[in-house]
Amino acid sequence: MRNTLISLAAATAIFAAPAAAQDTETVTLTIQTEDLNMADADDQARFQQRVDRAIRQACATGGRDLTSRRIEAACRADLAESVAHSVEVAVNEGRLPIVAAIESAPAA
Repeated sequence: MRNTLISLAAATAIFAAPAAAQDTETVTLTIQTEDLNMADADDQARFQQRVDRAIRQACATGGRDLTSRRIEAACRADLAESVAHSVEVAVNEGRLPIVAAIESAPAA
């Protein structure tokens, strides 16, 4: 299989605090797929694990307080939702690479 990277791009809302101003940041996830055969169920699971790991890393704030954990959880949920369709296409149709640029509106 040829060298392939999948790049999933999404905009996520980052909240410093409920009363603070909200910023939107574009996040690009690059997942290595050159060693995967998307027709194989085990490789599909490996691909999903790599996506999940990339989402966790992209959303990590480094904070240990409750606010930081809430920010990370909201970021992970938004980013996972934003890239879900592209991940599904990659797994079900074996189409690599896929680039999805999706903007998600900040939560109120």
